[in-house]
Amino acid sequence: MSNGQINMDFGPNYEELDIIGRSERINEVVTIIKTIAPTDISVLIAGESGTGKEIFANLIHKLSDRKNEKFIPINCGAIPEGLIESELFGHEKGSFTSASDKRKGYFESANNGTILLDEISELPLPSQVKLLRVLENGTFMRVGGSTNIKVDVRIIAASNKDLARMVDKGTFREDLYFRLKAVSLELPSLRERLEDIPQFVELFAKNSAEKHKRSQLNFDRDAILEIVNHPWKGNIRELKNFIDMLTVMETGKIIIGSTVRKYLKGKPNTSHLPVKFERLGEENERELIFRTLLEIKNDINLIKRYLFSTGKKEIISDYSIEEALERLDPNQAIITPYEHGDREKKEIIDLLKKYRGNRRKTAEEMNISERTLYRKITKHGIEL
Repeated sequence: MSNGQINMDFGPNYEELDIIGRSERINEVVTIIKTIAPTDISVLIAGESGTGKEIFANLIHKLSDRKNEKFIPINCGAIPEGLIESELFGHEKGSFTSASDKRKGYFESANNGTILLDEISELPLPSQVKLLRVLENGTFMRVGGSTNIKVDVRIIAASNKDLARMVDKGTFREDLYFRLKAVSLELPSLRERLEDIPQFVELFAKNSAEKHKRSQLNFDRDAILEIVNHPWKGNIRELKNFIDMLTVMETGKIIIGSTVRKYLKGKPNTSHLPVKFERLGEENERELIFRTLLEIKNDINLIKRYLFSTGKKEIISDYSIEEALERLDPNQAIITPYEHGDREKKEIIDLLKKYRGNRRKTAEEMNISERTLYRKITKHGIEL
């Protein structure tokens, strides 16, 4: 990615499943999918917009016994309320003004296959009743029909809204909610899998160059850090569109940090860092510089100890983001700022007490990986 220096590994699931990433969160999702895919159990996929819900639903289908049958994704929010039942269940001729012919719905078309009901939260309450019946006994009637039609369809639902809250408000049926969520699968946002972002950038840059017939972009380390630290509220979809834009606008160039900042024109995402800035201006800037210098010193000491203890020339980073970029050249370490000293030690101890020693929950609240948390625990001599 950076002048040919980075040999990107897209993760352990890429070659087999086309799933990018080696973060713990995404590996957990893949493990669950491999467990549930061979069954017919219904699945509810939750996640922010742009996290890849359709991709993972399709993966469930591909790993199931239905893989040779149809996979039909349906965006419930894109179909007008008056037509949703006709689209899902079909209609008989003359059942409404424009019904000039009998028509099969998506459920009949997907018989023996899999249906993804994306944005299931947008399904009107009357249609939810019909869907519940399909889930319970596999039967429905076409709009205007009087005959039960039986189908064998696996149903996967997806939503970026909190369905449990909708149930409390009475806008989503409780019985349907519990029937859909036999297995719940929550996809992490891009902010929760920062170490995977460089891999997405590499692949998107390659694919975008081929798509638009442009030279593939190269990104220096500052550019990658700018991208990693951006909020990406639109998640993977937003990142892909951004790389597409850069490919067209900056073709043939090496992308540097200032180029990324120019196009993003937004604030970096510091929510994943346990540093909280309450001061502004010069004092704030001095503190950031001081912390960065401390981090550089710490990294140099780690590198020296590793080299002297192993005699090896390659370095394996303690930081998950660095791992995603490359096996570090000691002259090219990435700086990832965080709290130092007694304040950081106290924060870790307090959180470990709060979560009764649960390192995963502690790491999640600090927005760092468990690997990084373990390194900090060791560094501070914290006894568990």
